[in-house]
Amino acid sequence: MVEHNIKEGMVFDFKKLTSPSDSCANAGSPELYYLISTPAIIHMMIEASSQMLDDLLPKDYITIGTYVDITHENPTLVGEEITLSIKVVKINGNELTLEYTGLDRKGIFCKGNYVRRIVNKNKLMENTFKRFSE
Repeated sequence: MVEHNIKEGMVFDFKKLTSPSDSCANAGSPELYYLISTPAIIHMMIEASSQMLDDLLPKDYITIGTYVDITHENPTLVGEEITLSIKVVKINGNELTLEYTGLDRKGIFCKGNYVRRIVNKNKLMENTFKRFSE
């Protein structure tokens, strides 16, 4: 197991002013261009989790996502400032379970769980290249 400074109960708030790149632009319906897409929320979860966790690890380690559970409960407009509130709810060896809630100025728009694993960056890349060289 990797020594780190991540603790159960830690909370991190990630704030972002959403932009057109976060929209449902490729959903096929122009009306949806004004709404934040579920894939954009997942991308924000990845960014927020990395900001929260990776600086608390030894320099050769990062966290990577292994499981995402998302409920996109309410629409959010492009241009709104959102907050993803992330909490470490369980640490099991090198596996971290995060609970998150997405808030806009009208309340909750998404929530769910996200599992990330602590890995050595070099071994991750080595194993990836090995997998594709066979």
